[in-house]
Amino acid sequence: MKKHRNLPFFVPFAGCPHRCAFCSQEKITGHRETAEDLTAELAAFDAMMANAGDLSATENRIAFFGGSFTGIPKERMTALLERAQLYLERGDAVGIRISTRPDLIDGEILGLLKTYRVTDVELGVQSMDDGVLSLSGRGHAAADSRRAAELLIAHSFRFTGQMMIGLPGSDEEKELATAKAICDMGAKEARIYPTVVFAGTPLHQMTLSGVYRPLTVTEAAKRCASCLEIFLSRGVKVLKIGLQSSPELTAAPFGPKDGSIAELAYGYLYAKEIISRAGKAAAGKHLTVYLPKGELSKLTGHRRLILQELQDTLLPRTIDLREDDTLSVPRVKLSIEG
Repeated sequence: MKKHRNLPFFVPFAGCPHRCAFCSQEKITGHRETAEDLTAELAAFDAMMANAGDLSATENRIAFFGGSFTGIPKERMTALLERAQLYLERGDAVGIRISTRPDLIDGEILGLLKTYRVTDVELGVQSMDDGVLSLSGRGHAAADSRRAAELLIAHSFRFTGQMMIGLPGSDEEKELATAKAICDMGAKEARIYPTVVFAGTPLHQMTLSGVYRPLTVTEAAKRCASCLEIFLSRGVKVLKIGLQSSPELTAAPFGPKDGSIAELAYGYLYAKEIISRAGKAAAGKHLTVYLPKGELSKLTGHRRLILQELQDTLLPRTIDLREDDTLSVPRVKLSIEG
């Protein structure tokens, strides 16, 4: 079977009627807002497709990311979708993925997207707590996310839910409720983003004034792991944990901007399972942990932080890590010997 691949074309800031407290699209995506006319934008799109490599080796979806796609002027939206049709008709892609806000979805818009063979819609749900949404300046309520998800599923789109960890007023309980709600709303896929504080945003001022406290890398990774566990247990594929690496992300003054957030989250998920299953039986014994193939770094990376936490919690004489290609993520197998 061919692997799936997104062919991303970024439309920074486009169509978004709000500036959320955390938002700096240029710094989040690494793409600057430009004043290009439509002709130049379509030429840039063609260049992206031309530089996409061997399109026959993967099953591709053209992905319009970086803004609220359904909120841009209709002429511009249809022009981009029409240009994408050329590549769908050539067989270079099998569909189109877009990202947008829950309050920019209605039946008319979805009818238009269906006409242009859009298959996947990512909703910036972010939180299902109205208090968190208000403090974050989102400009929509949790009910808007539920309504949008219902419309997407009714129109046979694949729905992906995006959520954020560490928003103003949020906590782990509210984030777990958001992950569960995204599953309940029928999402097939999800993305988990820890909140990073970029300079010049309202959240930056909230941080400097002490109104907001950013999460540490460890706090964010553990909370991402808890949400990841919910998604995986419900059969929802997690496409990404953490923001796209970029110089802008590196320069962010506060927040969990570490590029290893995803690996740490999976590591903490494995650690939780190991601790639960080993309990006190591993104390003073030799503990062998079998992980799925290619997953050892989830415990040994980041200066062996998680492996040391396992040692401190379980108190085994030794811990030996091995691969087992019969296991699937995030399953583990243990052996405890005297």
